[in-house]
Amino acid sequence: MRWWCWAMLLPLLVMNWGCGPHGESAEKKDEKSAGKGEAHVTVHAEPARLTTLTASIDGLGRCEAIPDHVATLTPAVEGHVHALLVAQGEVVKKGQPIVELDPTVARADLAEKAATRDGLKASLTLLKSLPRPEESRALELAVELAKVGVVQAQAALERLRPLRASHEVSEQLYFDAERALEHALIQQRTAEAQLKVTLIGPRAEAVAESEGKIKTADAAVAFSQAHLDYHTIHAPIDGVLDSLTCHPGQTIAVGTSIGEVVDTRTVYAAVWLPSRSASQVRVGQLARVMPANLHEPEPGAPEAGSGAIAGKVAFIGRVADPQTGNLPIHVLVDNPKGSLTIDESVRVSIIMEERKGVLQVPTAAILDLGEGPVLIVVRDGKSAVLHPEVGSAQGGWVEVKGTDLKEGELVVVEGGYNLPKDTPVKLASAKDEKDEGKGEAKEGDAKKDEPEPKGKAEPKAEAGK
Repeated sequence: MRWWCWAMLLPLLVMNWGCGPHGESAEKKDEKSAGKGEAHVTVHAEPARLTTLTASIDGLGRCEAIPDHVATLTPAVEGHVHALLVAQGEVVKKGQPIVELDPTVARADLAEKAATRDGLKASLTLLKSLPRPEESRALELAVELAKVGVVQAQAALERLRPLRASHEVSEQLYFDAERALEHALIQQRTAEAQLKVTLIGPRAEAVAESEGKIKTADAAVAFSQAHLDYHTIHAPIDGVLDSLTCHPGQTIAVGTSIGEVVDTRTVYAAVWLPSRSASQVRVGQLARVMPANLHEPEPGAPEAGSGAIAGKVAFIGRVADPQTGNLPIHVLVDNPKGSLTIDESVRVSIIMEERKGVLQVPTAAILDLGEGPVLIVVRDGKSAVLHPEVGSAQGGWVEVKGTDLKEGELVVVEGGYNLPKDTPVKLASAKDEKDEGKGEAKEGDAKKDEPEPKGKAEPKAEAGK
């Protein structure tokens, strides 16, 4: 009976020995050995890049209009607003009418002054004109008539002369005949003089007097015309009608500001710098200006996409602000598209030096383990340790030199702290990061979905403990 029991148990013991701890250890050993052949470190890397490194003096400032690019609309005469010829916000040219005041009274005054001037001009023309043929003929006939009178008086005197010698006529009669001859001669000379005066024209003094009166009249007309022109308010400069505060029917006084024309195609970016920084700035230096609400562009990014506008230093102040001690710097900026607006806060970078072809890596890629800067590079799927010389930093990137690092090589920015040389590495992709995020989310959801225990289980005491 005892022999039969051992015969039944022997196969069971053999089976348990084959499936026991020794079998499990072999499988785990195979899995570990397989995993050991694929061991790697997952890292995040960025390529090194060649960029232009700019040394600049930066500051916050304000966009200002150039003094002769801002014009205030003010009437030179008091008047009643008759019409608005331009709408607010429209582009205007220099001399373009914008507001018209009622010109009725001014036009009437101009018409009166013009009529007076025209009358004086007509008088001068009449004064300078020669007599008409009929008038000349009348004067010539008067001369002829005077000559006939002289001949008659001369004949009468000749007839009396022999009678006087014979004492047949009185002395009085002979005297009257002589006076009649003299009178006829005077009439002849008078008629001839009148004809001559008429033909030689007016006196120079009379002409000068008439011309002086005409000049006075011309000045009066010009004054009235200017007064009339002032009833139309024109654009003093090219630009945009930025504001217009009057309306039809309003009576405005002399000097009242009713609007403003602004030309922002060229503006000033005014920035206040400490005297130490301002002393390094020179007129003509290049600068970049951008609205203060825009972010600084990354190194290597195209300038056209950064929102920055090129400019030049045009003015360096000589009088410091009494409160801060800073000096004003004006940067002249071409603004044809209107990207900058007046009184807008701007960020100004005055370029002091530019170096092209500078090799840079992200600042996060530089490690300091106590023996100087260390840079981990991914080469052929393995890590390489470099010891670079670190230069200037800008916008999250830093200059490196003194190594064999090339443009485009991947440098580790995360996951490679104190990584030994020739360690197999794997680059983390966006898909891996996304999958990791999903896995964490699922794990959290699974934990949320697990039912919470209704109560705490009391520990059970084991026998013998």
